[in-house]
Amino acid sequence: METKSKMTDGASKELLPHYGGQRVPNCDYHSGMLPCVKGAACYQVTRANRTHPEWDDGVGGTYKHGADLAYRNGRFYVHYFTNPMSEHTGAGQSILAASGDGVHWDDFWVAFPPYRIGACTVTNAKGETASFSGDTYAFIHQRTGFYQTKNGRLLLLGFYGWSPKPWITNWDCYGIGRVVRELYPDDTMGPIYFIRPCWQGGWDEGQLLYPLYTKAPDKGFVACCEELLADSLAVQQWAEENGDRDELIRIKHGPEKGASNQAFCWYHIDKDTVIGLWKHSRCARSSDGGKTWTPVTVCPSLVMSGQKVWAQKTADGKYAMVYDPTLESTHRWPMCVTTSNDGIAYDDMLLVHGEVPPMRFGGYWKDYGPQYMRGIAEGIDRPGDAMWIAYTVNKEDVWVARLPLPITGTETGRVLKDGYGEFTLYSPKWAPVTVLGGDAPGLRLCDFDRYDYARAERVLYESPLQELSFCVTPQQDSHGTLYCELQNAQGQTAVRLVFAPDKTLYVRTTALVPVCPYRAGQKVRLKLRVDCGSHTFVLGVDGREQKRALFMTAVSAVSRFVLRTGPVRMSPTREDIPVEDTSYTLPLADEKDTEASFTLTDFHAQSGEG
Repeated sequence: METKSKMTDGASKELLPHYGGQRVPNCDYHSGMLPCVKGAACYQVTRANRTHPEWDDGVGGTYKHGADLAYRNGRFYVHYFTNPMSEHTGAGQSILAASGDGVHWDDFWVAFPPYRIGACTVTNAKGETASFSGDTYAFIHQRTGFYQTKNGRLLLLGFYGWSPKPWITNWDCYGIGRVVRELYPDDTMGPIYFIRPCWQGGWDEGQLLYPLYTKAPDKGFVACCEELLADSLAVQQWAEENGDRDELIRIKHGPEKGASNQAFCWYHIDKDTVIGLWKHSRCARSSDGGKTWTPVTVCPSLVMSGQKVWAQKTADGKYAMVYDPTLESTHRWPMCVTTSNDGIAYDDMLLVHGEVPPMRFGGYWKDYGPQYMRGIAEGIDRPGDAMWIAYTVNKEDVWVARLPLPITGTETGRVLKDGYGEFTLYSPKWAPVTVLGGDAPGLRLCDFDRYDYARAERVLYESPLQELSFCVTPQQDSHGTLYCELQNAQGQTAVRLVFAPDKTLYVRTTALVPVCPYRAGQKVRLKLRVDCGSHTFVLGVDGREQKRALFMTAVSAVSRFVLRTGPVRMSPTREDIPVEDTSYTLPLADEKDTEASFTLTDFHAQSGEG
């Protein structure tokens, strides 16, 4: 079915989403030098591990991608696919992860196992013939992994295929087909069926490993599959895999050479008005609920490349769009969010994920940074207090991010006390950040990862005058490092304190200067008075005030208090190229380091005069 439009090609761009904010990232920095979302939290779901799969998801694949997110009955689910090392080679399978809070991800199941292609010969719609010996395995690559029916049943979806060359995807004429099974409320899964075989790939029913969904004895399940197939917005997400020959796909690829509408997502502005978004800044609008669409248009103000985009209406009645605002495709950072009151005009770009650890494993078609973001699709239940995003980092680790509503990067309170749930967190599995409650509230930053670190930061009321007091309790004094910093909104550091592994607390002014010794298990009480007018600060340690010292960087205001268990990370840079050699592995990448732990308590901040 060809796309038809009620609008002319010259339709006003005011009808399509666009970014009108003043902030743009400096992509020489992983954070883009952008202010962060207040209270956002990024949690690592998987940390790829080739030699200790039991510390990961049990599979051992070091290529992980295509994460999708669902929520049901207070429980979060992430569905992603994994291949042994590279994107389009090896026996692929997809994994289902579950969590009761979105923080701790300990339950992993194989949703769709490796698919061994039987001995056969197929001829695809291009007239190409391929023969299989019976020893070939398919790999998996899909855009979406969940569908919730109107009666609340939750379907899992995957897509099997093969590739004649490692740079060719398993789509269209190289697809085998889309598979489906039900995820039951008790987290068990039903049988696997094909819901949409790739007939144009040359496969017939007798060559498929699983039966068609129509053969399922559960007629309710069959009805669920029929509901999905009739949902034009949901199946539009299948466009690349199914190909333009499939009549289910309403919006075809563009008529111009090389035009490709990839990784569709959508949101409703009202009952009839639907916005569609794709990779590479492409967008369109429907005024009849998705039956017909305007021509797909490139919006230059939405700066993006091939990293996907996700947008939705949030529970507070606003709209949010998450993407990497860069034209680079190999260097995919930072991951940001922009917000809108009407779903059309977006503003106020803020940082969600601005960390890019080193790529630990080589592989073909791996890209640096946070990417391929997806939220919870329309039609699936969503938590009401936050927007959640699933994504991958370096195409080897899976993450989720929680953005509390309303999404803001501004603190309006001049006086802050405790409020550890308001800290913005970056929490890898081997460098977790924990919010402590009960009678001893605080934050605990642990780190046993050689190649990553824990990070927590508190957005402050922006002011040239700041006074902070807090306590740090190191649990060791012979290893591990904690940086405590005051920064401006762009992440430039004015004041840095360092708990170093030589039992010494240092302060960084124009040089690194020792202040005093510290001991494992002993609380250190710290106080900072900052004056950006003179670019100076006064440090107090356990009630003893030090002399006034110069900033390490001259800033006009301070608005961020940052804790980090590692030094500032500048690599990878935009000049670094991912390693395609699958034998490449960083030394001891799969092994845990000695754990270091630091606890923050008694936090208090006052901005401005008095």
